[in-house]
Amino acid sequence: MIKKASLRLLQRPAMPENILAETVYRRTSLAEDIDEAGRPGSELDGSLLMNILVKFFHAYVYPGSHENVLDLGEVSLLFDRFVHRRLGSDVLENCLPLRRELLSYGFALCMLADLPKSAHIFKAIAEADPVLEGDVFTGLDIGSGTGVLMLAMSVQARRNGFAGVSLVGMERNQIVAERTNEVLGRLGLGNVIVADAKKVESYGFLGDRRLHFISNETLPSVNRSLWKEDFIFINRTLFDAFPEQVAQAGFFPEAVLVGRSPSEMLTVLDSSGGFQLSAEGYPLRLMKPYAISLSGFMVPMDEVGSSYLEFIPDSWKTVLTRRW
Repeated sequence: MIKKASLRLLQRPAMPENILAETVYRRTSLAEDIDEAGRPGSELDGSLLMNILVKFFHAYVYPGSHENVLDLGEVSLLFDRFVHRRLGSDVLENCLPLRRELLSYGFALCMLADLPKSAHIFKAIAEADPVLEGDVFTGLDIGSGTGVLMLAMSVQARRNGFAGVSLVGMERNQIVAERTNEVLGRLGLGNVIVADAKKVESYGFLGDRRLHFISNETLPSVNRSLWKEDFIFINRTLFDAFPEQVAQAGFFPEAVLVGRSPSEMLTVLDSSGGFQLSAEGYPLRLMKPYAISLSGFMVPMDEVGSSYLEFIPDSWKTVLTRRW
């Protein structure tokens, strides 16, 4: 009895607010929001972006919900359950199968659930202007996770009037890849393969197709060396083995500011140099990322998404997970 009472005291209560304000949340389905975002000239404002992200999050956990007009309370409850998936929580009582599912897809959903950063990145990709022409937009997403950046590429293609879209994602986690394929299949957004993007043989699907856009978010967090993640190694594979296919592609990130420290040996890596150092010297793998270029502006990594914080209620800002 005493043990049960003690455990009860450790239970986290339900979040006191919805994930978005009532004035921000739209009574539309995810499919409708995506259609609006893809119209040439439509404004990708913070409200629309936040609606796309929270509804896509719900559709990832409950495939097929993209066609439904969801109640804000229902969406908020799912976020509440996710952020407390590892803890005792009132909202997860008698929800063991859901808890297991949220844990299985946890890393991928953590990236998406950083709503301010996700909105900033989504907008930069969706509003990019492709250099390469053609009827079919071709995109590659490396480290796909939930596939939300593939959705952003699809919006980019539609905003630029492409007749068709061909998107491929690469993901190392098979469980995540299977769920992402299911969700993207329902949305008609391409497919994800289980592969190691550092290996040339993983790109057999590419053939001689030239890419309009490449997303590679495999960056470590600030103050962690580049060798901790695969970003520079994946780019070396891409640019060395497939120079013609990537020659005119747009990139996320557009460029990365790296250095030995915040004030030493600062260098910008971009596609013109294959995201590698132009001269030998201090090893690139030991450098750390400090900023990325989004929509033509170099943004410190800890400030990505800062302009979208206003859409998140204060009670949620401390519990939402972080991309970096």
